Parts: sequence; C-alpha cells; structure tokens
Amino acid sequence: MATKTTRRTMFLALCAVVLAGCGERQEARPAAPMAAAGIAAAPGPEAPVAATAAPVPAPVTVAAPATATATAAAPDARAAEGKGSEGSRASRASKEQGKGVAELKVKRLVLAEGVKDREPVEPGTTFRAPETERLYAFIEVENRGEVSGEVTVSFVPPDGGAPVGNVTLEVGTSPRWRTWAFTRGARKAGAWTAVVRSETGEELARAPFEVTL
Repeated sequence: MATKTTRRTMFLALCAVVLAGCGERQEARPAAPMAAAGIAAAPGPEAPVAATAAPVPAPVTVAAPATATATAAAPDARAAEGKGSEGSRASRASKEQGKGVAELKVKRLVLAEGVKDREPVEPGTTFRAPETERLYAFIEVENRGEVSGEVTVSFVPPDGGAPVGNVTLEVGTSPRWRTWAFTRGARKAGAWTAVVRSETGEELARAPFEVTL
C-alpha cells in the first residue's frame, strides 16, 4: 500500500510539474499580431497639415492717360469792337468755311464827340473843328445771321472828295451789336456825311453833320 501511495504522489507531482511547464511556455509566447487575427488596426489621427495660403498678388492700377484739354478763352466783346482787322479776318474765315452769311441792319448811327460805356457822349449834328479832336460815328447793328460780318465807316467831305476814315468794324451775331469808329480828318468846314457800308459795298446807313471853324 505504501508503495502505491508513494507512486501516486510522485505521479501527481510530475503531472503538476508538467502542467506548470506548459503554462510557462504558453505565457512566454509573443502576442499574435492583430493583422494575423484578421483585425485591422484603426489608423491613428494624422498630424494636422498647416494650410499655406498662396500670396495674393497686389492689385495693379493702370493710370488712364491724361487727356489734354484745350480751353479757348472767350473773346472780350469790348476788345473786339472797333478793331477792323480782326473783324475782317473773322468774317473771311466764316465765309471760307461756308457757314452762311451775316444779315446786317443798322439800327442807330449817331455822330458824337466821344463814347463811354458803349454809348455816345455829347451827340450832335454840328461840331467845331478846333474843339473836336476826334469825331465818332457810333453804330448799333442787328445781325440775325449765323456768322459774324463787318461794316466800313467812312466820312465824306463837303466837296465830294475822297472819304476819310474808312474804318472796318466787326459785327458779331447779335440782335444789338454796338461798335464805333472815329476820324481826326474832319477839319474842313461844310456839310459832311457819315456812311456805313457792308462788305459787298451796299449802303446800310448815312447821317449828315456839319463842321464849323
């Protein structure tokens, strides 16, 4: 009996040792990779990539080419009056451009010793030569045409000789254009006549006056 008991005890002890060895070997096995078991590992969160904004190009401003503006000064009506040479050039230029003709009508022709503020000063029909240095012919003209025109003022002496003065004046497009001419040649006593003519030589007005000594 004692022998059987001893053998049984030894058998149990051996089994215990064998079992213990098997357990150690099982624990020592490396863990199988998850891929081998058919389980895919979830990818870890990727590191955020900083977005780099593309540089915005600076706006290019193209300056528009400057346009030169030509500004013509308006003619001074007072300076234009009484200047026959300028009136002649303006009238000829208008005709050459074919813009039309002036339609002139003399509304006033006054003889006077002077002109102030575009009106005759000391008008009359008789003038003393020693006291009148200049004799003025003041004219108010109506021009209903589309272009400027011109008139010529002359002073005819008593004996019917050659007229003096012969001043050419510009007449602008206006229903009331005032201008004037003067002469220093009216020195002979007698009946004189101031005559206004158009560019074509047509007589537009006349006014008699007397010169005394």
